[in-house]
Amino acid sequence: MSELPKTPKLPKLYGELSSWFHLLSDPADYAEEAEFARGLMVETCSARPETLLELGSGGGNNASHLKAHFKLMLVDLSTAMLDLSRTINPDCEHMQGDMKTLRLGRTFDMVL
Repeated sequence: MSELPKTPKLPKLYGELSSWFHLLSDPADYAEEAEFARGLMVETCSARPETLLELGSGGGNNASHLKAHFKLMLVDLSTAMLDLSRTINPDCEHMQGDMKTLRLGRTFDMVL
């Protein structure tokens, strides 16, 4: 019988100290990075991308800027980070999971 993959141990910042994350990593600081990523996504798609899957979304800093342009699903291993993301991205879909084993049963126009 095959064993299930083990969930990696997360750093304290992504768990018990997650309430400090946005103090140390302000979502506003991600505006330029998110715009750069958005530009690349729009340039490389033949049609305007509408849906975006962000893997390892963390506290939702990039999503806070990208949600104006895409319908987002945010995936992260840390439930604490997803809870934090929900505070600034309540209109985005959030899912806890490991990107290596996640099966969503649907497709997206882009993956970040």
